[in-house]
Amino acid sequence: MIDDILILAGGSGTRLWPASLSRFPKQYIKVKGDDSLLALTIKRSLALNPAGKIYIISLKSQMDNLIRECTPFASTGKIAIIPEPEARNTAPAIGIAVRALELMGKADSSLLVLPADHMIENIDKFKACVEKADVLSRAGHLVTFGIQPLYPETGYGYIEQGEAEKTGYIVKSFREKPDMETAKKFLADGKYLWNSGMFCFTGNTYWSQLAQHSKAMTDAIGTVKTTGEYTKDGIQVLMDTPEVAEAYKKSPSNSIDYAVMEKSSLSAVVSADFDWNDIGSWDQFETLLAGQEQKDVYQTGCRNTTVFSDIPVALCDVDDITVVIKNGKALICRKGSSQKVKEVRSQIEKAGRKELL
Repeated sequence: MIDDILILAGGSGTRLWPASLSRFPKQYIKVKGDDSLLALTIKRSLALNPAGKIYIISLKSQMDNLIRECTPFASTGKIAIIPEPEARNTAPAIGIAVRALELMGKADSSLLVLPADHMIENIDKFKACVEKADVLSRAGHLVTFGIQPLYPETGYGYIEQGEAEKTGYIVKSFREKPDMETAKKFLADGKYLWNSGMFCFTGNTYWSQLAQHSKAMTDAIGTVKTTGEYTKDGIQVLMDTPEVAEAYKKSPSNSIDYAVMEKSSLSAVVSADFDWNDIGSWDQFETLLAGQEQKDVYQTGCRNTTVFSDIPVALCDVDDITVVIKNGKALICRKGSSQKVKEVRSQIEKAGRKELL
């Protein structure tokens, strides 16, 4: 059984503009009835029945959103929040959580790290993979979850499986997002997995590897001497102190992949067979809408269109497009081009129109 779970809820979801904004990022978008992606991740975490708690880390500026999402789960006694004073990417975020566990006497706990904005619906298969990862983590490995590729995808990083190790494999190499030709070769090879961005390790293992490969980070975060625990609206809050804010200022900004995983000889991978979607673009988001009725959408002479809108929309004689009208803003995108939304968002920022973001 996994000891504790850390949900990373600090992402900005720039590719899902305009539904995802800086003040209301994609993890808060409702995708299944009244459940947001974050709420679904919390439910999935509770289904794992961790021995300890579920810690959710997000920017302090998102505290009101986060408290609102967590309140329905307060009665479980399993939820705690860690507010980040500023964005420093995933390696310091995980580092401050591991430091909190250490200060609470739980440095050797196994920790499952989950992004808040993924969709995983086969809970039984997910549980089985987590158990495999837990075995590897307790044997001293930094474990990542590799997703069996279904097609040649250029939007994901890849993990090359090496030799078998207990319930998984040693990582032979990490590969950057490939071009289409390389992605096809990875798919044909059979030993390459999509890098899911989910991890499992003990706090001690992560801290020791972070100290070895990114010492400036542990030097900064290691100065924190107290968790500063308090309660807000029935939710436990940790690490919301001036001490943590100062440590964050001194810590380098880096992802767990670059800071630790790609450098460590202890990296291992579990081959995951559950359905997974990181919802990193509108092309991927529309799979969540499949089979759902598009209310107040009227069209004639159209083929392969998707509409996600707060207002009624009418379409005439257009094919292969996605229309998003949210938060008083509109996006019209050809299917297959939604990765370019991030480029458009950058243009808006360079134009000085941050109020649109």
